[in-house]
Amino acid sequence: MRPRVLVTENIHAVGWDTLKNEADAVAWQGQDKQPLLEAVKDVQAILVRVAKLTPEVIHAAAQLKVIGKHGVGYDNINIPAATARGVIVTNTPLANSTSVAEHALALLLAVARRIGESDRDLARAALRTQKAYQGVELSGKVIGVIGLGSAGLRLARMTGSGLGMRVLGFDPYKEPWPDGIERCTDLDPLLRQADFISIHVPLTKETTNLIGRDALPKMKPTAILVNTARGGIVDEAAVADAVKAGGLAGAGLDVVVDEPLKPSHPLNGVPNIILTPHMAGVTEEAMMRMAQDSAEDILRVLRGERPKFPVNKALLKG
Repeated sequence: MRPRVLVTENIHAVGWDTLKNEADAVAWQGQDKQPLLEAVKDVQAILVRVAKLTPEVIHAAAQLKVIGKHGVGYDNINIPAATARGVIVTNTPLANSTSVAEHALALLLAVARRIGESDRDLARAALRTQKAYQGVELSGKVIGVIGLGSAGLRLARMTGSGLGMRVLGFDPYKEPWPDGIERCTDLDPLLRQADFISIHVPLTKETTNLIGRDALPKMKPTAILVNTARGGIVDEAAVADAVKAGGLAGAGLDVVVDEPLKPSHPLNGVPNIILTPHMAGVTEEAMMRMAQDSAEDILRVLRGERPKFPVNKALLKG
C-alpha cells in the first residue's frame, strides 16, 4: 500500500509531482471543512508550510513517520513532541536563501534611498521637496550580518563583493569562519560599527528581542536595520520609538510578531520604515525548490533512507 501524505497548504506543482511518484498525496481542505486533528489520523507524512503542528496534532497522527517543513523556520512545529513520538522533521534550509538574501538587499536599498516614504507621499499627493528624500549609499559602508547561515552568507557576499562594503559578521555557531567577513565574537562591536544591520537567525529564547531597548542605543543613529528572519527577534515598538526619536535612520521588516501583517500595524506609515508581508522567500524559484526539497526528503524517510535536511538529528542513527 502506498503511503499517504497530507499537504497542509498549496505548494508548487513540482512538489505534487514528486510526491505522487511514490505516495498518495492529498490536500488538506482547511480547518473549517476538516479539523487538522482529523485530517492527520491516517497519514504517514505531513508536508507543512505555516499550519500549526501542536503536540495534540502530532499525537493524533498515530501512523506519522515524517514531517517535511516547506521552508527554513520550523517554529510552527512542536519539535519535542515529534521527537518524543519518533517522527523525523525535515526542512529546506537552502531552497530560499537566494530569494531571502536578495529581498534583504532590496530592503536595505529601499530604506537607504527612502523609497517607501517617497512612494507613500506621492500616492497621497503630499510630495515634499526632493531634499526631504535624500538618501545614502551602501557602497563603501559597513554592514553587520547577524547569522551566517545560507541566506546571511549570501547577503554578506553580495554586499562585500558587489558593493564594496566592509562586512562584519556575528554567528557563535559558524565554523569554519568564511573568508572576507570580519568576525565579531560579541554582538556589541557589530552594533556600534555597522551602518547597516541585517538579521538572519532563527527565533529562539536566545534571540528573542535580540534587537531591543538595550541593543538599539548602541547602534549609530544613522544606521538602518533589516529583518527577514522571524518576528520577535526585533522589538517592534522599540524600533518604532527609535526611528521616531532619530535614534535610528530607518528599518525594513519582512516579519513581525503578529502575522499576517495588518494595515493597522503601529509601524505602518512611520517615516522610513518599510514593511513587507513575510514574502522574502516567496519567489517562483524558491517555491519550486522548497516544494521539491521537502517532497524528496519525505520520500527518503518513507523509503527508510536518511533525509538530506533533518531537524531532529538525534533520531537518526550514525
